[in-house]
Amino acid sequence: MKLLCNYYVTLKCNAKCEFCNIWQDKDNFHLQEQSLTEIENNLRALKRLGVKIIDFTGGEPLLYPHLVAALHLAKKYGFYTTITTNCSLYPQYATRLKGLVNMLFFSLQSTEETVHNAITQANLFDKVIESIKVTKQIKQKVSLLHTVTNANIKDLAKMVKFAQKNKCVLRINPCFSYFGNVELAKDFIAQIKKQSEKSYVVVNLALLKFIEDGGNQINNPACQAVNSTVVISPDNYLILPCFHHALQKIKIENNLYELHTTKKIKDMEKQVGKFTFCQDCKITCYMRASLLKKYPYLTIKSWLQSLKEMMRKQT
Repeated sequence: MKLLCNYYVTLKCNAKCEFCNIWQDKDNFHLQEQSLTEIENNLRALKRLGVKIIDFTGGEPLLYPHLVAALHLAKKYGFYTTITTNCSLYPQYATRLKGLVNMLFFSLQSTEETVHNAITQANLFDKVIESIKVTKQIKQKVSLLHTVTNANIKDLAKMVKFAQKNKCVLRINPCFSYFGNVELAKDFIAQIKKQSEKSYVVVNLALLKFIEDGGNQINNPACQAVNSTVVISPDNYLILPCFHHALQKIKIENNLYELHTTKKIKDMEKQVGKFTFCQDCKITCYMRASLLKKYPYLTIKSWLQSLKEMMRKQT
């Protein structure tokens, strides 16, 4: 059953995070991005497919000029919506986004300005701090999305204290490898677990266990990318099996629902997690919807912890 859509509305970005390669491909900045008509056609199809969550992503999603209108459409069709932003544009969009985003994430890689700006290669630390203040003013709940690497793991306790002080939920995301970058070493998982019971902290315990167990195994795959997640590119292609390892791009021509009834998609659903590049894969974007079957207790425990922390007072 399809649960999630990773909807890439743009691949443009004004940061150059060291753990991401989207900004490295200059062709990404020249894609013909979707019209609102195309987005609404796809949202109707996603509703028919049973999708519940739309993650409008990028790139920096706030660089997509029709994002607010797209969010209005998503709410019209009853979707749960999520957005992650580097905060470069959030202060000017904040009031327009209020009430349209169920789960808002601010990317924050360090409590120190120089370190955060070095990791993202953009002078945006002050924008994150400003954006946090804005959320307090308009009573918008927010989570700080912190990608933990082998370099910044030493500052994790500081990140937790920062989140608690600012009454923001800290979501700890272990860095994964997919373009030759170095993933978080398994030796550091224990340090993340140590922080997981603290207030204002959310950790996917199932994902941590998955990493400890070596990630996806092609002889017994956990990944359900195609089965659970629909991936749409800015130029309106269906990406298979996932964005990070795109074997096929199928142009969507107001036929997204019909495409999922074809033999090509059905065959891909059977093969997912079994490709050579799937071995040891730990890409978070797809494992979030894939780990319930493999680690039901840890997955449910993490969901309940997330709900508990999101109910905490943030103002």
